Amino acid sequence: MYIDHVGINTNDMEATLQFYCGMLGMRLVRTTRTPDGRRHYNVEIGGGNAFAVFDGAELPTAGERQHVNHLALPVDTLEEFDAAYQRLKDHGIAVTEIIERGYGKTFYFHDPNGIRLQIELKTKQEADSLEGDLDPVPYVRALLQRA
Repeated sequence: MYIDHVGINTNDMEATLQFYCGMLGMRLVRTTRTPDGRRHYNVEIGGGNAFAVFDGAELPTAGERQHVNHLALPVDTLEEFDAAYQRLKDHGIAVTEIIERGYGKTFYFHDPNGIRLQIELKTKQEADSLEGDLDPVPYVRALLQRA
């Protein structure tokens, strides 16, 4: 098993994109919305790696550390996906319902430290697109106008 991506939280998507894509030169590769309407943008960081940024999070108070949204752990087959789900349930780990996504399916649970983990099975490749969010932040609008 390996980490497919890390998800981070922000309460200012525009500033986050300006920092990672503008200042650090990373590439925004996908925009979309979560089922509850929050922005969910993917930033490519090189070497085939990316991270997901989720908008609408409250920042920690001064002196408190920010927390990772989740770590995504992909599996290669439906059998591995089902086995992981059942194994966690059999060991008393609370898991979410299985969620059907455009790329396949997924579920979430927490490790003993409270870190949220995601098991995902990709059954089809999602195309990169900056047009998944119908009301993007200004940074994305500028990128779309240049294209």
